[in-house]
Amino acid sequence: MEKGIKAYHSYLSFGDAKEALSETVCEDLNLDDLCEQLDYTSSCVGRQYLYHILCTDKISDVTAHEQFIEQLQTDYLLRNKLVNALQKLNKPDAYSIVDILAEKEHTYSRGYLLLLQICRWLPAVSLILMFQIPSSPVPLLFLLVSYIFNGYLHFKQKNILSCYYFSVPQLYKLLKTADYLSAVPSFLSVNVKIENTIRNLKELVRKLGSFRLGIALESDSAMIVYLLTELINIFTLYSTINIVTSFRFIQKEKEEIEQVFCYVGFLDLLCSISFLREQIPYYCKPSDNKSGERLYADSIYHPLIRGCVSNSVSLSDKSMLITGSNMSGKTSFIRTVAINLLTAKTLNTCFAKDFRIDINRHLYSVIHTEDNLLEGKSYFFKEVENVKAALDKGKKGNYLLVFDELFKGTNTVERIAINSAVFSDLAKTDNLVLASTHDLELTALLHSQYDLYHFSETIADDKLQFDYKLKKGVAQEGNAIRILELCGYPSELVQSAKNILPSIQ
Repeated sequence: MEKGIKAYHSYLSFGDAKEALSETVCEDLNLDDLCEQLDYTSSCVGRQYLYHILCTDKISDVTAHEQFIEQLQTDYLLRNKLVNALQKLNKPDAYSIVDILAEKEHTYSRGYLLLLQICRWLPAVSLILMFQIPSSPVPLLFLLVSYIFNGYLHFKQKNILSCYYFSVPQLYKLLKTADYLSAVPSFLSVNVKIENTIRNLKELVRKLGSFRLGIALESDSAMIVYLLTELINIFTLYSTINIVTSFRFIQKEKEEIEQVFCYVGFLDLLCSISFLREQIPYYCKPSDNKSGERLYADSIYHPLIRGCVSNSVSLSDKSMLITGSNMSGKTSFIRTVAINLLTAKTLNTCFAKDFRIDINRHLYSVIHTEDNLLEGKSYFFKEVENVKAALDKGKKGNYLLVFDELFKGTNTVERIAINSAVFSDLAKTDNLVLASTHDLELTALLHSQYDLYHFSETIADDKLQFDYKLKKGVAQEGNAIRILELCGYPSELVQSAKNILPSIQ
């Protein structure tokens, strides 16, 4: 995934990370891959907005604009008009618009602007004095000094502007695109208040237009035109003052610029959803739980797994504990439910024929844990920290908590004891817990709080065959030793393992 796609989310998360999904959850759900798979946006701004929405644990405004999405799915001319406008912001340079929103270093005081306004007239005053007092060398000296000083101010600001070589023209395009889109009633209906915001930024658009021209001339082969322009700009400080006033305007109206960014990004998101729904095998919109129901999913599937086998499940007053052998589908299933909750909240779209859950539930997972050598933390200690975070969140209630084979880094007896205590504690609240495990002993300890499901496999022609179908009840046996045998381990080693197994079960 391109680094620039994450820039807007990073900018917002830096200020307030309360609503952002944790890095743990993002990694567990393969969020980068998910974003790429679901991405049908037409602009870099839309791509950044989509990524941010998927990384945010809150309900988006998509539901309120379902009528607009349906309009795009039937009115292809309108959708093409939107796509063509958005594609003007589809060059990678457009990712850098966020750099301007995040800018805090280059701020200019009113006193500095007053200095520039005074200095812009000094060369002209010197020329007038030269004609008024032709015999005196003072006006000429004053002209040279003022021109050199203006040159210093000019090139100082040009050096600052070089940091925004790409972002300034793209900001100009963003504002022009938003102005164009807001003139179309259907597009304006998504955010009727944006019209006033765009009107307030007209002056900035005018200033950025000359910005854009200056940058284009710097890369032009017509050096004579370039040099003449530079001489005039140094003499009048026109571009320098324009830079300063523009950045003062941007700093002052940053909130309004971000509103325009979100308007364009949200339009692109809605358009992307209209394309997405046409490309996937089937989908549904999330619906409310029926009385006494915690989760209902009909033919739910994972959008990242090609040819994914769908499954159905219904949970009422309990959470869910899944057993099964390696590679049978346990982890993929719990990821599937978590991803569908996420897309239900953010895209109002579920990869199922029917999906009922309280979409106000927050999401947390502990699936993929790695040790941290730089922090000196082992796999087990890192997992302990992640589960502690889940327990802390679980105290607040109304979470979907997803766990995959916890505490693999410790011995079997303690692992079973810890898992039983953790899962029992979480189930006492109104959290919905989906947990997978190899430890069949947990099913006896937790059956009063958890509905028991499993995945299984068959062996045919010396090959493991998985149907990836969720079944009620407890898995009957594991397949680890059989996998060793199928992978060509020495027969005496395999037989030895089989002989030892009954004595330790």
